[in-house]
Amino acid sequence: MVPKSGKDVPKRPSESAFAQAIGQALRSDLGASRRATKSVMRWAGVSDRTARSWLQGTHAPCGRHLVTLSANSRSVMELFLLMTGRDSCLLSIDLEALEQELQRSINRLRELRSAR
Repeated sequence: MVPKSGKDVPKRPSESAFAQAIGQALRSDLGASRRATKSVMRWAGVSDRTARSWLQGTHAPCGRHLVTLSANSRSVMELFLLMTGRDSCLLSIDLEALEQELQRSINRLRELRSAR
């Protein structure tokens, strides 16, 4: 028997539960319209049928497509981090987004001041 060491591995969801969770995350970001399907097609370079099956939660994306979806969908990224037990990384993502928004606001204020 091998001694237990290291951290516990997060429980692996079933394939159907994973597909449904990805579909829910995509729909929360994009909705369930034709436009949502086209966005997923463009992001991942997949067919209409594949994009619809991901949005409906009947099939799950493979690894490389999951990476692409995570890069484009905040909800998919959050789901991925939660499922891997890395939800503490969400704070870092939020702080980075806040920093970028503050920088845009500062730049806009400087533009307005110089326009006077």
